[in-house]
Amino acid sequence: MKEEKNVVEAISETIANAIGDEDFVLPLAAWQTNGSQSDKINAAYIEEIKSYRASPASPCDKPTALKLLKRFAREDFREFWTASVLEYLPAVSEGTMKLCETVYPHDEAIRYAKELISTLSVKELAKDFLYGVARHAPEYRTALACYYYIQNLPAHEFEKKYVGSVVGKDGEFEDRYNENRCEICGYQHTVSTAPKMRFWHINVDMEHFYFKALIPFRFDLNTAILFLEEYKTLPRPTHSLADYEHFKKMIEVIEKSPQNTTSGKLRRELKQSGLLRMTMDQIEAFIDMLGYLNILHSNDSFGVTAGHVCEKDMLLPLSDRGYAAYPVNRWTRKCGIDYDSLSMLFDGIYE
Repeated sequence: MKEEKNVVEAISETIANAIGDEDFVLPLAAWQTNGSQSDKINAAYIEEIKSYRASPASPCDKPTALKLLKRFAREDFREFWTASVLEYLPAVSEGTMKLCETVYPHDEAIRYAKELISTLSVKELAKDFLYGVARHAPEYRTALACYYYIQNLPAHEFEKKYVGSVVGKDGEFEDRYNENRCEICGYQHTVSTAPKMRFWHINVDMEHFYFKALIPFRFDLNTAILFLEEYKTLPRPTHSLADYEHFKKMIEVIEKSPQNTTSGKLRRELKQSGLLRMTMDQIEAFIDMLGYLNILHSNDSFGVTAGHVCEKDMLLPLSDRGYAAYPVNRWTRKCGIDYDSLSMLFDGIYE
């Protein structure tokens, strides 16, 4: 057990050292090269991957894989798009980085997700979350919310996602839909036709998992499955009641904050408390997680532990200056702290 603990803490320390006190800035992928150049780039990528599958790269150790993931995330998207991926393949062999996401048909994904959470202990997930907060181990902080997101998914058939209206040729508004994404669970059951884009997107998610504990964009089933699968590969940490005591000190900081404190202002309060060895980006993700876990929310919104909310029903922030995701995007200190949620999540988990 002592040796296993040392492995866990070594990995977490490597991640912490990789981040330091800097803001961890991801490249933006708001565009993609099209046309013949795109075809050539993807053809070259496909050849790289064929060669790798025929003769895989030797796996590196975990700290090296994390450094490669960090380098990948810092790469400018325009540079990555035309660069080789060969340097990252040792981390693919090790398992931290991925070639592409596994995508199931919608109904199969729902079944698989429910089976996945049946193999997990919610008490262990709660202890891991607290461990991840107290020990600066981001990779242990997302699984608890992912578990509840899947648990509370309603039985449903695929419903294509509404994405807005445009003015048609006849001057009338026409509704537009994403034919491949589910309105209910957000599941995207197809992948990009550009193989290199698949590599880019899946490893952006891996960076979110290992370095920020950030659930990207709005909660969806793809993310929940991916993060729980990765979580299951992690070494088991040694928990301590001291982790919960540390977390409760942060709740006290929130309790003492002024009544007009918003999620954006709360980032500074938590940073100044000295209780979190996190960057501001990580603290922002942590506050989002407090919303997902229904600890911070307004009276007209709630997190994934309380039930399921479709994206179309998620309420917008009270101000366009808000930073956080639903439901903490509508929270201010006067809304309070949901102690029932704290009790449901953490009472008795160390018994």
